[in-house]
Amino acid sequence: MENVLERYVIKDWKLKLLSLVLAIMLWYVVFQIGEPKKDLTIPVSIAHLPKNMMITKMDPERVFVTVSGRVSLLKDLKDRDVSIVINMNGVKEGEAVFNFSKANVNVPRGIEIVDVRPGTLRLIVERIIEKNLKVVPKLDRKWRGRYDITQVTPQSVLVEGPRKSLEKMTGIETLPINGDLHRNEEIVNVGFNLEDMHRTSVKPDNVRIILKKRSGKENPASVDVR
Repeated sequence: MENVLERYVIKDWKLKLLSLVLAIMLWYVVFQIGEPKKDLTIPVSIAHLPKNMMITKMDPERVFVTVSGRVSLLKDLKDRDVSIVINMNGVKEGEAVFNFSKANVNVPRGIEIVDVRPGTLRLIVERIIEKNLKVVPKLDRKWRGRYDITQVTPQSVLVEGPRKSLEKMTGIETLPINGDLHRNEEIVNVGFNLEDMHRTSVKPDNVRIILKKRSGKENPASVDVR
């Protein structure tokens, strides 16, 4: 009996005790803490949007995804390794609502999707139209009253963008005309002010403008225009 006790209990007792402690720790990790998880923030991708449509608003633009898997896989998992795709095939103009599900999320092999939140995506979809708009040239305020606009080429441009915005417009403003102006006649090329025009393109993207200095007006470079 003593030989058995010595052989299986007393001999190498430190090593056996260490093994027991490690086994208890492993049991605690597996059964008490549970399977490792990781939270990711993923941008929403759109697929199969009809060519004559555009999205003018999307809420949310990013989704929180919780995934689980082996620690060795999760530690190297990046946001870019996971994608969320919404199929827009057959969508109509107006507000569109989509429900997120695990089926919308693409993850690497060995990774499981635990949760996707929020669960709803809201979009505003508008039809794309083309419209000819009159060019409205704008002088920077420091040149107003000192130069006159004598010619604009072309006088109208083709603008492509969302229907609701373009239907209300009759003209499109240029960026403020500025620069080192000092000759009696100046020729400048200037683009368009698209700051408040969501996803709008203009063809051509700039116009040629001829300016003529008013008689008796000096170069205003030193004039305080505040």
